[in-house]
Order: sequence, then structure tokens, then C-alpha cells
Amino acid sequence: MGVHPAGVSAFGVYDLVGNGWEWTRTEFAPFPGFTPMPFYPGYSANFFDGKHYVMKGGSPRTAACMLRRSFRNWFQPHYPYLYATFRCVED
Repeated sequence: MGVHPAGVSAFGVYDLVGNGWEWTRTEFAPFPGFTPMPFYPGYSANFFDGKHYVMKGGSPRTAACMLRRSFRNWFQPHYPYLYATFRCVED
């Protein structure tokens, strides 16, 4: 913990990025104004099906240029090999 102090969150939480994708309960859906890229229309739109959930952060296998708190990915719970982690959060 605290290996990268510059990466601490606004809430004082360490190690949120790069240790493993973190599951959320948010369904993967388009942001307002989303339109598919003409050269690759299925990149995101095919996953807006209510079966894929947003994962945040990144894993040791994620390219460094994508490691940031705002980066999101999508997976279904039964997918293997996704380097996922989880955190227990109390509201």
C-alpha cells in the first residue's frame, strides 16, 4: 500500500489503478451523445446489451497509456482471465 503516493484518490485511497480491474454494478452503456466510430461500429455498441458491466482502473496487463481512474472497460461476470479485483464499499 502507498507504493505510488501520487496516485492516491481524492478520498485518500491508494492503489486504485493498475492492480486489477475493479468491478462496478454499473451496466456498460453509452455516454450521452455517443455515436459509433464509422471504421469500427461494434467496438462498444455491441456491448450495450445489459449483460456487460463497467470495470474501472486497469490491470498489470493493461497498456500504460490507458492506466487512469477514468478508463472503463466492460466484461460479463463469467469471462475468464480478466485480472479483476474487488473492493468492499460501505455507503
